[in-house]
Amino acid sequence: MASQYNCTQFLNEFPEPKTEAAINNGIVSFMDALVKAYRPFHYYVLTFIVIFAFFANILILILLTRKEMRYSGVNVTMMLIAVCDLGCAIAGLSQLYLRNFSDNYSSYQTAYAQFIVYYCQIAFHAESLYLAVGMAFCRVITLSSASDSRDTWQSPKYAIRVAVLLCFPVFAVSSFVLFLNSVKEVYADGSVFLDISPLSLANDCLFLKTSIFFSGSCFKILPSILMSMFSIIILIRIKAGKQRSNSLSHNQTDQDAQIDRSTRFIQVVVVVFVITETPQGFFSVLGSISINDYINYYQHLSIFMNILAFFNTTTSFIIYSTLSSKFRKLFAQLFVPDVILEKYGRVFQKLELSF
Repeated sequence: MASQYNCTQFLNEFPEPKTEAAINNGIVSFMDALVKAYRPFHYYVLTFIVIFAFFANILILILLTRKEMRYSGVNVTMMLIAVCDLGCAIAGLSQLYLRNFSDNYSSYQTAYAQFIVYYCQIAFHAESLYLAVGMAFCRVITLSSASDSRDTWQSPKYAIRVAVLLCFPVFAVSSFVLFLNSVKEVYADGSVFLDISPLSLANDCLFLKTSIFFSGSCFKILPSILMSMFSIIILIRIKAGKQRSNSLSHNQTDQDAQIDRSTRFIQVVVVVFVITETPQGFFSVLGSISINDYINYYQHLSIFMNILAFFNTTTSFIIYSTLSSKFRKLFAQLFVPDVILEKYGRVFQKLELSF
């Protein structure tokens, strides 16, 4: 229970767990009932999502590394996002193997391996989000640039530059998660467990509260805000460009059409961000200002946040399959047997959308 850690929080606390006041509290009872109803299914749901994310992102990498797909900066960025999502999926699979959702670990090695797995999960997921932000930023610059410099900002070279610029600070800042927990006492059977570290508990749990707040605000809410802001700017620029389209040459109009088609992907990503990442961000921020309630109650709800986070690693494949006809065509050529293509070729042609 949180009382043993001597943390302070800004908001009024819920009653201590398992007390009569807690049992009679409607919010506490609802959270307990929700977690108890879902927990038996969590392992299977998460396993399915993580395995699907693993193979889906491998397929994305196979397709986007093809020569005909590498010419586009958007495709290169999506390939890098798939690398991060694959890393996050591998971290999820490792977590399933190391812990199997029990409270204990079989050895010190597996406990410390969990530190690395958790770090990789946070870092790869955050990098994936900021790569999407970088892609939207490049699209804004493209729409704001003169026609002769648009190809530069849409090039794979600039996509890689933005990715490298974002990679180092995200992975460096994510290292704070390595200091949140520490390995505790050994039980008679030789197993160990992870508990909140002394650093996290010092100064009324200042480091713990700051870390949770930072994780939610900078790794969840901020990317969602930036993506929404860039999306609005993109829509405004596209609308202004369409108003000038009558005075443009046919070639220029084709270039703007390509930009418009590529922008659809970013708009869908914004919706995904709002649905999957924003709730996680507000959950973490609420936990940081109500740290005792987070330890006693909110952390049990993290199983739902975990599902949202790993679900987001599958969305690139779903979105690409929906919006990109070239992606679907290449997928069919590589993975669909010729017999099926010959029989249902017209169906595949009707499903094609330009991107």
